[in-house]
Amino acid sequence: MGQESGRRPKFELEARNPEAVQDEHQAFNTVVGEGIRRSRQEHGWTQAFLADQAKLSPNYIARLERGELGPSLFVANRICEALDIALEALLGPPTGSAAGRKTTAKRRATG
Repeated sequence: MGQESGRRPKFELEARNPEAVQDEHQAFNTVVGEGIRRSRQEHGWTQAFLADQAKLSPNYIARLERGELGPSLFVANRICEALDIALEALLGPPTGSAAGRKTTAKRRATG
């Protein structure tokens, strides 16, 4: 009598070209990888040193920088914490060494 069965409609993905979606993912991974590399080099750090600071493997850092992989938010946050930059700094074009820095001071252990 005009009532629906109580079932929710199935979630349907947009009808998109899978290759176009893959290209978008690859482009995003490349931008983030370039941001990681740029920030790491501005600090004068090696991939191994960044990996150590972020508690990740050097191979994983290398693959991120090449755009082969995209980091989860958790991993991206660990990298940004190690580099003392804002998460957004990984997404934008280079704007100078201090532009992507967090506004809050962070103490680092020396030694």
